[in-house]
Amino acid sequence: MNKKGFTLIEILIATLILGIVLTTVYASYSGTFRIIRETSQDAEVYSMARGALDRMSRDLQSAASYGGSFTFTAKPQSLSGREFVRLTFRSTAHVEFGASEPPAGIAVIEYLIDEGTEKEGYILSRGDSLFRDPQKEAAPGYILCDQLEDLTYLFYDETGREHDRWDSGADGGAQKGKAPAAVAIRLALVNKADRERPHLFMTRVRLSLSRQEAP
Repeated sequence: MNKKGFTLIEILIATLILGIVLTTVYASYSGTFRIIRETSQDAEVYSMARGALDRMSRDLQSAASYGGSFTFTAKPQSLSGREFVRLTFRSTAHVEFGASEPPAGIAVIEYLIDEGTEKEGYILSRGDSLFRDPQKEAAPGYILCDQLEDLTYLFYDETGREHDRWDSGADGGAQKGKAPAAVAIRLALVNKADRERPHLFMTRVRLSLSRQEAP
């Protein structure tokens, strides 16, 4: 009498084939989920950078004078052993946050870098104070973007000459009481997939240099 069944070798071969199939399926799904996750992260970074650069462009395009001269300074800001730039200027691009606050006016705008986390980078915040003395401490601002790796500016005078610093409050020189004709912004945000290759975003803003005065 013949008894039909599977030999041990056949069972082992079937198990091996099943393992290969399951491994292939798992790798395929893992790769798909990884791509979806990285795409979602990239979309978040691009959206955040676009929002930050758009806000900064509108602020700079609305740069305004006060008392016949401009306030526009770009000074070093040291943070955790690194050097950034703290940018301060007057602008009509005031953003109203409270019902008791005037809806418009010439505000002192500041961009400064704050501590974030080591893995997530730094934080870029925007201060906005109406009729404030630029020499006094700024009120707490709101976050423009986080995951900041680096932020640099280049300033161009009316002749097109490039400067890495600007100080309208200098005692003398071509920058006294003036704002640059244009500002180039280079924004680098953390690339979680490769910290050595951050996401880079750049824009160049031409200032209209309005002569609107504060009341």
